[in-house]
Amino acid sequence: MKHYLLILLAVLAVSSPAWGKVRRGDKGDQPTAPRLTEAEEKQFFHYYYEAVRLRDQAQYDQALDALLLCYAIDSLDPGLNADLGLLYASIGLVDEAEARLAKAVELQPENWWYNLRLINLLTERKQYDRAIRLAVALQKVYPYREDVYYMLASLYAQTGQTAKAAEAYNTMERMVGINETLSLEKFRLYAQARQNKKAVGEIDRLIEAFPHETRYQVLRGDIYMQQHQPDEALAVYRDVLAKDPQNPYVYLSLSDYYNAEGQPDQAMDMIVAALRNEQLDVDTKMGILGKYIEKLLADQKKIDETEELFKMLIEYYPLEEQVHAYYATFLQYQGRKEEMLDELEALLYINPANEGAWLQRLQVYLADDDLPRVVSVADQALESLPESASLCFYKAIALTQLEEFPAALEAVREALALFDAGKANNKVLQSNLYAQLGDLHYQLGNAPEAFEAYENALRLNPGNVYTMNNYAYYLSLAGENLRRAEQLSAKTVEAEPKNSTFLDTYAWILYRQGSYSLAKFYIERAIDNLDPEEDNSVLYDHYGDILLQCGEREKAIEMWRKAQELGLDTSAKIQEASPSSTASPSPSQGGDVPSL
Repeated sequence: MKHYLLILLAVLAVSSPAWGKVRRGDKGDQPTAPRLTEAEEKQFFHYYYEAVRLRDQAQYDQALDALLLCYAIDSLDPGLNADLGLLYASIGLVDEAEARLAKAVELQPENWWYNLRLINLLTERKQYDRAIRLAVALQKVYPYREDVYYMLASLYAQTGQTAKAAEAYNTMERMVGINETLSLEKFRLYAQARQNKKAVGEIDRLIEAFPHETRYQVLRGDIYMQQHQPDEALAVYRDVLAKDPQNPYVYLSLSDYYNAEGQPDQAMDMIVAALRNEQLDVDTKMGILGKYIEKLLADQKKIDETEELFKMLIEYYPLEEQVHAYYATFLQYQGRKEEMLDELEALLYINPANEGAWLQRLQVYLADDDLPRVVSVADQALESLPESASLCFYKAIALTQLEEFPAALEAVREALALFDAGKANNKVLQSNLYAQLGDLHYQLGNAPEAFEAYENALRLNPGNVYTMNNYAYYLSLAGENLRRAEQLSAKTVEAEPKNSTFLDTYAWILYRQGSYSLAKFYIERAIDNLDPEEDNSVLYDHYGDILLQCGEREKAIEMWRKAQELGLDTSAKIQEASPSSTASPSPSQGGDVPSL
């Protein structure tokens, strides 16, 4: 009930002035003679309107200074006291806010808005007794305002005074007659107080007063379900269907009934019936679809019926974005990629600013390795959504894989600029952008800038293991800060102990530090977890280097030959390590960084 009161007060406050207006001679003003000279009044209003201007510019400290200058001239103006109270509240000085609002009410005890704001503040501070006394006094001044009874009922409910809260609602009901809003409020009031008979009685009164309104009968059935009386609930639902077969809500309640009774097929039939019902509003239907879309997709026995349902909904609501989005998901689930793309295009025709639909298209093209299409579609999307960092990110990924590094770098910088300007705030995305910035700088030969970008990425997302891996590996290639590289790489192995790429990086860093036996242990764990679909030439190359330092020359040559078979030129190492040569090969400069 507390939340209802605060919402009510907030709504009422919207229709009132942002600050209490400073006036002379309002009803309730006690002074009858002017308190200020003409010069003082002129100065007073000069500071007051300056305060209004500063407040509108969100310069709250300066606005407060201006109001305090007004207060020094006339501390008994009720509007000024109310304004000070509101300003104090907005900057978190609640004690001062309460004091000024209380003074405004003291000066004008019959002013509705001053009382309302003070009641609101007292309620937030849980000073319910004072709030109730003010509300009771206000009810005596405004005995025919419905709002005051809502306030009283909410305050009484929060303090456990159920009978008084109910009486406030009953008083209002005597004024306006029985209606759904009041009956449901009383129902909730009694239900929270565990007075179940009285709660149900309010619904029964609604049914009696409006016998043709079957919604209330459905609600009565739902209450039976909550009271674990499914047979009585089913009887009510069937009675409603007999009277009103087009009632959309009874199908939703029947779905819940069948689920509770362990009959999921019948429950889904009721959901489909509700979605087909023309009387159910589109927002409710979209909510139902969102809740049940996974079950609809998973029911292979009714795929044709589900598709027919989607087509019907599109026919009924051709401009409803969510219908097209759910149908696209259905088509994707069925592996009908081209049709899904067509559906997304239809959605984007309705709303070109639907970022989710653009991203879904880009994911399909990226998965197909259609990189030029990713770039062109991202550019098209950015025309409608120029402040989308995600779109810039996808564009940069494609450009990177196309090895158009300067253009990719520009796309990443555009995205990061959106964060700097406060137009984006997704830290994970920002971290990924900095990681990509690091990769691009390294490709362009800017190692210091790359390492700075990686540090920024990890500051934003310390758990980004792929960034850790790339950063650690590049540090090892540069021979810089190998201790930092080892720490980062160890975290990746701890996070994913069977990731061959991470194991290889860790082994390689240990090798660069001269820990050959330990490096051999981890490179062999990497070999054990190889993904045969990946390019493992660099991993075999590293294994050969490590084996050579461990005194296993023949096996090292065998590993380099495997790397050569996979496309990496290791002929110089093989030649140097042959029995006719005593030279040791230099460490490999190959890379095992995941492709972007």
